[in-house]
Amino acid sequence: MTVITVTQLNKVLTECGFSTICSDVSSEVVDQINEMTRDRNEAAMLVAQLIHESGGFRRREEWNKGDGHPYVPYYGRGYIQLTWDYNYRAASEYIFGDENKLINNPNLVSDTPYMCMRVSVWFWVERVRTKAAPFDHFYATTKAINGGLEPSPDHPKARIRYGYYLRAAKVMGVNPLPNA
Repeated sequence: MTVITVTQLNKVLTECGFSTICSDVSSEVVDQINEMTRDRNEAAMLVAQLIHESGGFRRREEWNKGDGHPYVPYYGRGYIQLTWDYNYRAASEYIFGDENKLINNPNLVSDTPYMCMRVSVWFWVERVRTKAAPFDHFYATTKAINGGLEPSPDHPKARIRYGYYLRAAKVMGVNPLPNA
């Protein structure tokens, strides 16, 4: 079952004010989402969060490479902006069967669209689903991803994320959940 197509992904991007993305990136994003879930609503939530975190799939790394933050050199990479050594270690163990592969070479996370998405899907499944499921409101996903910086559904950035979700839900034919 296909929960999202390349055409839908690009339509969501344009509805959210971003440009469409090249076929190698859009195909990778769509393929990994379709492999991860059969739930269109979950896919719409993930797409919205990825669009927000990556600037419409344009950024593979945090703008300032984490300058001044305690998590450097494990700053935000991949479309979900994987941060902190413990997340790099856990993702590395899950993806490679070696907890040190991403610790020793954190740039692997952002080297290719495949890895950007692979790490993002891992984070969603292991860090978001475990905290937000069953999905009964969108903000639970935001809180799992960035709750420390966006502490309520009324936070301006949390509202932007929710707006992306509403657009994704519409394009994908999903009845949207409330924000909180």
